[in-house]
Amino acid sequence: MELVGGGRKVPFHPGLNIIQGDITSGKTTLVRLISALLGPMPSNLPPEVEQLTAIRGEVVLGNTVWSIYRPRTTTSTAPVEISEIVHGREPSSTRLPVTGNGPSYGKFLLEQLGLPSVSVPRARSDPSGALTPVSIRDWLNYCIITGDELDTQVFGHLRPWREEKRRWVFELVYGYYDPELAILRAELRTLELQIQEHQKSEAISQRFLAQTPFASAEALDRELAGRRQQLAELVNRRRNLAGGMDRSRPELARIRAELLAARTRFAALSEQLSGLAAQASDLADLEQQLRAQSARLTRAIVADELLVDFDFVVCPRCGQGVSPGRAEDGHCYLCFQEPRPAPSTSALLAEQERIASQIEETTDVLRERLAARGQLEAERSALDAEIIELSRRLDEGTSIFISDRSSQLQQEAAEQATLEADIRRLTEYSELVHRYQASLSDREALRREADAVEERIRAYGIKRVDAEGNVRALEQRCLEYLRELRIPDFSPAELQVHINRSTYLPEVSGRAFETLSSQGLKTLVNIAHALAHHTVAIDRGLPLPGLLILDGISSNAGQKGFDLARIRDVYDLLARTAQWYLGRLQIVAVDNEVNNAVSLEHRESLILGLRQSDRLIRGL
Repeated sequence: MELVGGGRKVPFHPGLNIIQGDITSGKTTLVRLISALLGPMPSNLPPEVEQLTAIRGEVVLGNTVWSIYRPRTTTSTAPVEISEIVHGREPSSTRLPVTGNGPSYGKFLLEQLGLPSVSVPRARSDPSGALTPVSIRDWLNYCIITGDELDTQVFGHLRPWREEKRRWVFELVYGYYDPELAILRAELRTLELQIQEHQKSEAISQRFLAQTPFASAEALDRELAGRRQQLAELVNRRRNLAGGMDRSRPELARIRAELLAARTRFAALSEQLSGLAAQASDLADLEQQLRAQSARLTRAIVADELLVDFDFVVCPRCGQGVSPGRAEDGHCYLCFQEPRPAPSTSALLAEQERIASQIEETTDVLRERLAARGQLEAERSALDAEIIELSRRLDEGTSIFISDRSSQLQQEAAEQATLEADIRRLTEYSELVHRYQASLSDREALRREADAVEERIRAYGIKRVDAEGNVRALEQRCLEYLRELRIPDFSPAELQVHINRSTYLPEVSGRAFETLSSQGLKTLVNIAHALAHHTVAIDRGLPLPGLLILDGISSNAGQKGFDLARIRDVYDLLARTAQWYLGRLQIVAVDNEVNNAVSLEHRESLILGLRQSDRLIRGL
């Protein structure tokens, strides 16, 4: 790992790696930067970290070595450069944001490490509620134990925002929470909620229909069809009644025909008048344009006659005298340019005569259009008066006919309104009944689907047995490590380890982690517990990254006597375990200066020694 801009490279070994140094020399900062290389950048880093531009590392993920360039920035969209280190073929490379809904560096790490990329419920009490993803940082929570947690917490269990994810990762690792099983349970919960909604809707519909005489869909459909038939017969009777008016009063039919013809003629006249008005406006505009052009020609003719002998004797700009002989023939003696030929007076007179003729013709056409428009307006006014009279006569004759049959018309109108209201009401009942029947059918389909999902969930029962076997293996391995560490307060005979099935926290001989007597004892339990997780995961093929970083191993121990023996036991255990699982588990032990004898025993594993004079991040 290289701290770009910090003048530091750290070479890690596949097995045990020991980092020692003075207080405030940068050991904990290095642990946090390792976490940044593999996930989001931690907050509240010391000021000297701002000197870094990026973190570069070579990381083994599965069976592949990757070169990773991670910029020192806290933004989630920071681009991480990833390239494969291979020989003999073209390496693959990509650039991904740290996190995000799409492809991201965190998802890349999960995929390469063979870790499940799943989302879990935010609230355990609501398995079908909102989900939250289990990120690479949640998995690294089991891999990186900082100095402020090693003697107080189990993977940060006292921090609420990490506690829930700690428990979810435990269930994912040991098989209590299967991603596919979780999806099935959420699907079953959704189906059950849908069934409940259908049942509520059916109960409401059933109570409503019970108060009507149409509880049967078949009876309701027959009643609705009968009402529609009655309405159709009534509409035909009223239509025949209108035809009877024409037969009993033939003069009304003649008036209606005359009125229709008059209105048609009125519409045609209005359209012709609109066209004539547009033509008259265009002709008036043309006449004005022609008269303006004639006036311009008149001014041109007059100017040509009056200015034909006008010559300059002085320059109009500077006042110096000029003479025609100063220029060649055919050129202006003022500007020395060849004048453009001007139209002759005869041509201008001919053009003016032609325009005068056009003006006269345009005036005659305009006069004709205005006369035609006046005639059409007079005809339309007369036709408008005729339409008013015909409408009055038709209304009078119709009112007499209606008054003679008023009772019949009122009765049929009331009957039609009643039938239309009945049809609307029966249609609403029909829709409700059919929705009720469709709901019953949908509920049965949902019930069958829920039964199938429940059957698939029952098929996963065997996995719970495997989960219990995994956890018992964890308890046994943790007990073995604690015996090797010879923890105080417990004799080998009475020493027991139990993983609480509700909290997934270790209990030593019936004592919860929080009740252990000292921070030194908690440190030993934490080391044995964390190490047991990783070795059991390797032995039983469980998903867990093969990395364990322990910071502050001897923080709560002395350098002599019993404390020194415990420190030696810890380093011996870590060395044996790292050698046994070489290539599958990398252990990084970060500590203050320890006893010289312990350092000499494990000097081959020492990869970095920090001092106040040689801090982690070197100055420029």
